[in-house]
Amino acid sequence: MYKSAKLKVLGGKLLEITLEYNGVIKKATITGDFFMYPESALQDIEKSLVGTKVERTEQEIAEQISKKIEGIGVTMIGIGVEDIAKIVKMAVEE
Repeated sequence: MYKSAKLKVLGGKLLEITLEYNGVIKKATITGDFFMYPESALQDIEKSLVGTKVERTEQEIAEQISKKIEGIGVTMIGIGVEDIAKIVKMAVEE
């Protein structure tokens, strides 16, 4: 199943996600008008979502993402880990 969601985060930045899932996330694509350094961190975050059970909470997903990018020195401008977790849940609950 494919689902998408869009979210205007605090500050007006747009965050979009497209998920392929069937009980667990098989593929995630994150786009929007935010910035992330290093740019490769976005792919790391998308990969970290693969295998995630869709019934996990926003907090659990945020912690999972944080663990993945810990030590990489990621700078997010316009969004945060919590925003990504929120939009994941929005996509699977629509």
